[in-house]
Amino acid sequence: MSHNKPFGGDSRKLVLAIDVGTTYSGVAFCVLDPGEVPKVFSVTRYPGQEGENKLRDTKIPTILYYTPEGTVGAAGAEAKSDESRFKEDDEDWVLAQWFKLHLRPNAMQLQGSLPPLPSNVTPFQMLADFLSYIYKCAKEFISDTHPVGRQILQSGGDVDFVLSHPNGWEGGQQSDIRRAAKVKQVFIIVSGMGWPQMAGQGLMIVDAGGGTVDLSTYKITNVSPVTAVESVAPACLLQGSTFVNGRAGKFLEKKLKSSRFDNPEDRQTMMEYFETGTKPTFRDPSKPCSIKFAGLRDTDEKVGIKRGILTLSGAEVASFFDPAVQEIQDAIKTQSANSSAPVSTILLVGGFASSSYLRTKLREWAENAGLTLFCPEGQSAKAVAEGALSSYLDHVVSARVAPFAYGTRCMTPFNPFNAGHKARMNDIVVDCAGSPCLRNYFATLLPKGTLVSEEKEYDHSFCRDSSDPVESISSDITCYRGAISSPEWTDREPELFSTVCTVQADVRHVPKVTRMGPRGLYYHQVFKVVLLFGLTELKAQLSWTENGEEKRSSAMIIYDKPTI
Repeated sequence: MSHNKPFGGDSRKLVLAIDVGTTYSGVAFCVLDPGEVPKVFSVTRYPGQEGENKLRDTKIPTILYYTPEGTVGAAGAEAKSDESRFKEDDEDWVLAQWFKLHLRPNAMQLQGSLPPLPSNVTPFQMLADFLSYIYKCAKEFISDTHPVGRQILQSGGDVDFVLSHPNGWEGGQQSDIRRAAKVKQVFIIVSGMGWPQMAGQGLMIVDAGGGTVDLSTYKITNVSPVTAVESVAPACLLQGSTFVNGRAGKFLEKKLKSSRFDNPEDRQTMMEYFETGTKPTFRDPSKPCSIKFAGLRDTDEKVGIKRGILTLSGAEVASFFDPAVQEIQDAIKTQSANSSAPVSTILLVGGFASSSYLRTKLREWAENAGLTLFCPEGQSAKAVAEGALSSYLDHVVSARVAPFAYGTRCMTPFNPFNAGHKARMNDIVVDCAGSPCLRNYFATLLPKGTLVSEEKEYDHSFCRDSSDPVESISSDITCYRGAISSPEWTDREPELFSTVCTVQADVRHVPKVTRMGPRGLYYHQVFKVVLLFGLTELKAQLSWTENGEEKRSSAMIIYDKPTI
């Protein structure tokens, strides 16, 4: 994949985009040479997938095997080998899969259960181990196939990393790189199909992956070159293809109960065939489906097994998919209804998009709803990693929609003429100046639904009164997930408020005014906390006025330490 603009930097660097998915992962890379037009490549060779038929593989399974000591025994495609499975039986290796879903935000409730993980390794360590493994694979591939890339790696030159994650993930990273990456992929598709009329229209991308289904809706502001802004806050569903497997596994466990095939080994073999054969090809609920798992002598017609083949009705198989189909349809309706630009086109991408049944059901539903749904071929395996690099290079998305209200908890001066304040007279506290104040106030910095550009600043003025001359302040940035765009009190719907991060700043340079209050001497400071909700990360500054001139200093943002 080539880009139109030459790289404007003054030194050569390597950029790696890594997409660690719930079930599969991939890497894309490019070398940036000053004055040269960048080209994006995918890593297409991994250990365990070196066969001729695997030459163009752009993804590997996101799985790890751990030894009893908690070290990595095998990873990726190598963890799928018979040798690794034998060591599971003979040397007590433990399989770790779907560990990414254990890192989801607490607000994302999971329906059902996840496969157990090794007890002596945290999900964060598993993610770190897998990132280390896939980076090692990428370095080996680049060193073998790209001479300039090899020189940069061997010389210790600059390497930039772009990491993707689902729309709903929060904390130190934001999901905008991933969403912007999808828009860039869409532009490549749109321009190739000749749709110049897309400018001004809404375009929805449904990224159906292994763990999550991400929905991102954009208003295309220009087609050549592509620019876009979010037209509605994105959505993230825990209804990826792994949950289809989960429902199928529970069904088989119940169906085979008390039969001679009611054992983990046979069920695992059935699920492997279901994953590679039944699930991607299933299309028609009126036709039966078969799962081949054993030899010709293996028969138990009471549970539908004949000559080593389990037969399921089409309706039974459809029941594994339908919860995901329904939830995706509902989310598309919500996104369309709330979009600031009319949505007429939907692109279905991601690994789960390879399911014939999912494509058919969503396309039929979209047609009835007056929408056009496309499933571009060849995009699912490498769209995220290559698209992340495209976003890094071309900066496609210029603004995004705030999915929640952001602000900080503080006190506010009591206003006796405000009915809401009068109702809270029992909560009045007196500050150092002797003024009545109310606790549990939510100072909104960014209302829900606001279109946020990278350069736009959001600030709030604070007065700090203290009996001691403080040198630093800290303030929690709080997220409100409810329906109100600018809530006023944090003790209403308290379960919908959560801390995103803490902003710390040195206030020794902020002028202090000495005052006398009813409890004695105190120090008064006035300043602003300035936040930039940029497209890649949150930034903070402290602002104050000194001799009539605005002064600023940087502030530190601290995210909650992981507890998992």
